Order: sequence, then structure tokens, then C-alpha cells
Amino acid sequence: MTGPEDRTKPSRESAEGAPVVDRERFERHHERTSFYRYPGPADDVRVTSDRRRGSLRVLDVTYRSPLPCGRPRCDTVVARLFMKAGTEAGPPVVFLHGFGATRLSFWNSQAAGLAARGFPTLLVCLPHTCERVARGERRGYAYMSTHAAQALPAYEQAVADARAGLDWMLHGSPWAGAAPRGSPGPSIVGVSLGALVAVIAASLEPRFESVVPLLGGGDLDVIVFRGSYRTPVRRELRDANIRLENRRNARRMYEEYLGEVRHAAGPLDVPPTFHFFLFDPLTFASSLRDRPALMMNGLFDPVIPREAANQLWLELGRPDISWFWGTHWTGGPWKPFVMRRLERFLSGLEPGARRQPDEGYANFRLPGR
Repeated sequence: MTGPEDRTKPSRESAEGAPVVDRERFERHHERTSFYRYPGPADDVRVTSDRRRGSLRVLDVTYRSPLPCGRPRCDTVVARLFMKAGTEAGPPVVFLHGFGATRLSFWNSQAAGLAARGFPTLLVCLPHTCERVARGERRGYAYMSTHAAQALPAYEQAVADARAGLDWMLHGSPWAGAAPRGSPGPSIVGVSLGALVAVIAASLEPRFESVVPLLGGGDLDVIVFRGSYRTPVRRELRDANIRLENRRNARRMYEEYLGEVRHAAGPLDVPPTFHFFLFDPLTFASSLRDRPALMMNGLFDPVIPREAANQLWLELGRPDISWFWGTHWTGGPWKPFVMRRLERFLSGLEPGARRQPDEGYANFRLPGR
């Protein structure tokens, strides 16, 4: 989320130097190819470990990010493929983790759980998180920045890294040669921050035939000002002299912008008034209204308010949604429910299946009311 002015204040310095920022891109609007570029598959994928974990084969891989930010540690993508021995009829899954953990291994159990149920799963480390945090950088700060010149490149890099992971999984991984014919197409599953990125990635990558945002939502104004991250963001906006009326005006413009996006060929075909429109999942959700989708959210989530989850649900065309009696966490006591629900959804997918969306679009309210 940013204020109604796109600013190009440089990112914080780190021991690895400041990230590369294409400033001209933020000084005037360009055609759609200026945003969320995907140069193509990584050609330097390295398998650093190939081991057994019970009935699963686990491969650790690294590759260079297709959209590097200029920090070597961040630009090396770390990923982990979990696959079960034998033929698997379930769709392959790209799994994007949530915010906060210091190691990618924190998410192993959920990715391994999907693989054990017959869904080969590639767990992709998002930039600026886990092992990809540059020295001197605040973990995940880029995604929460009020400066579009910091936040948008982070989302763009995350989406490109997920697409490169999908390319390797489909064409270069050991699973690729064993993929059964006629099986459902790939699915992308994201948790929390990963859910936001997953919606954007699925919209821009047609090979993702289904999408599962876990603990996800849309409408950054609601997430920022009603969720638990509101205090630091409010402070930044206050320091930048962004007032309530600025937010109201930006929100009116965003509602008009979404109306145009819904009738456009693609979400990037409509020039945004402000660049922060380009990393709100609502911008991309309407283009997924005919693809199978599943949402799962906690009833007492302090990070993604229920209103934000409802906004995304409406914009996606009211797909299946499961509310569980929990907070902002898909593990612990809620893991069995989440994994059973995920298995039921992925097992029910059919090749080429499309969804008939129910009517409904996000409901906007002006801030302060």
C-alpha cells in the first residue's frame, strides 16, 4: 500500500548495495510490457541436493531470478521439489510461502504433505524473505513499503521467480518426464503474502489452471488500515503527509480503475493512475473468475481482516471458500483441516475444467466511514 503519490525514494542501503530501480518506469505511464515482465525460463538451474525423506524424493535447487534486483543474495532463488515415487495423477503445485519465517525449511511440512497426497510440489522462496534476505535488509520490508518504487519490483520479482520455477518443474525437473498424460494442469498455492503473489502470478501465467489463496485477501487499504500491520504503515504515511482525504480520493480512483480492468483483455491493459494499484490482488482477481479457485481463511485472522478476504472472494467470482476456527496460521491444530480441504480440491480438478463464476464484485467503502 502506498499513498496517492508514487515516490521514487531509493531503497535502504545494505552491505550488498542498493537494489536496482528503473526510475524512469515510475515517472510516466508505459504500455503493459513495462510491468511484470517475464524474460523466460532460468537456464542456470542447479540441483544442490537430491535425497529421500520417507516415501518422498526431495530436491534442493537454485537458479538466478529472471528479474534480478541487484542484490546477489536476493537474486539467487532457492526452491525445493517434493515428489512421491511412482506415477502421480494429481496436478503439480507451485507453493508460495508466507511472511515471517527465517528459513524456507519452516514450510517443508506443508509442501511435503501435498506431495505425500500425490501432488508434486515445488516450494519457492520469495525474494526478500528467508534465505533471500540481503545483509542489512529488513526481512519482507519491501512488500510493506509505502513507496511503489520499492514494493512493486518486489512483487514483480516474486511473480517472475514463481513462473521460472513452474517452467523448470514442467520441463527440466525429474518429475517432468514422469508426468502422466491427461492429468490436470498446474495449480499455484500461496499462504498469506504468498497468497497475494499467487493471485497475481495466476492471472499473468495462463499455465496455472487453478489458484488457492490461503489466508489471503485483497484491497490493500483494508489490509493495511484494519490489519495488524497498520501501525508502521500509518506512521510512514503520516511522515509522508498523506492524509485521510488523499486516501479517499485514491480509493475512488481505484474503484473506477477496477471497473475498467474488469472489461479489459488483461489487468495490465489499463494504465494505472497510481502504481500501487499494480500489486493489489483485486486488480488481477477478476481475470481468474473462470478458473477453479479455493480460498481458506481464519475467522479470527488479525493480519488479513475478514473484509479483505471477502473483497477478494467477491472479485474472484465467489469461488469455494472455507472458514476455519483459527487465526493467521495454517499449521498447528488447523493443519489437518487445511490439508484435507486442499486434497479434496486438487483431487477434484479435471483437465481443462473452467468455473462458472457467481456474480459479485468488491464492495468499496471510503476510509473513515
